[in-house]
Amino acid sequence: MKKINLLVLLFLTFPALASLSVSNVAIPGGIAVIDFHTNHANPKAFYGNVPVYTQRIKDSHWQALVGIPLLAKIGKKQIIIKDFSERKIDFTVKDYTYQEQHITLTGNKKKYVNPNLAHMDKIKRERPILSIARRTFSTQEFNNQSFIRPVSGITTSPFGFKRFYNGEPRRPHTGLDYAGKIGTAIQAAAAGKVIVSGEFFFNGNAIFIDHGQGLISVYIHMNERIAKLGQIVKQGDIIGTIGQTGRATGSHLHFGVYLNQTVINPNILIKGASKL
Repeated sequence: MKKINLLVLLFLTFPALASLSVSNVAIPGGIAVIDFHTNHANPKAFYGNVPVYTQRIKDSHWQALVGIPLLAKIGKKQIIIKDFSERKIDFTVKDYTYQEQHITLTGNKKKYVNPNLAHMDKIKRERPILSIARRTFSTQEFNNQSFIRPVSGITTSPFGFKRFYNGEPRRPHTGLDYAGKIGTAIQAAAAGKVIVSGEFFFNGNAIFIDHGQGLISVYIHMNERIAKLGQIVKQGDIIGTIGQTGRATGSHLHFGVYLNQTVINPNILIKGASKL
């Protein structure tokens, strides 16, 4: 009996995963798509000391997808590629100005502007949970080529807006807000594993999904959480419903994406969406 090459057998049995379809939007809050070539089977890439998402495009052609922090300074940056040796590749972050958004909170919602001591205690207990989720870098692979919109509502608050609550400056908006009635179904934007499902002070009911290699999607202010912790979900699965929990002035879904521990504009990954 002839010997069968194991690598050939594996290739025939398990076709290569589709690569993410990503535009190069190298601005603060964007993604730098960096092409490189290697014959290494599993090259690693790092931005600073943080590992970044890598994907094989074809043969020796690879890409590193680098999430750029919203507060990053413009100019030259670099990543480190580790394969058979170590090398550096430069890329440039271009300038982009985000608009301002002024929000007024009244009544019971005013607590989200200046939380009291009891609220601060809850916030401090939640921080490690959320921090660990954002820093997750798993080797699990999911066959995602692009993201879909989790709901069909209009975008009421774009990504990156400089926010002011009752006149006081706060962090820029770290996701997309989609309008919708309470109880409207929310879909998983891509296949992945639920790594957080809980209720939080600012986020209200929230679910975090790990899509592998530091790519995390978040669904915030939900009314009901349907997907369970540890559950593997497919793209389009119903994971919860739109709500108004946490720091929300009306019923909507806040949809966010982290890449190498950095919030990025989800539209860059959503098929057919405007990238800015």
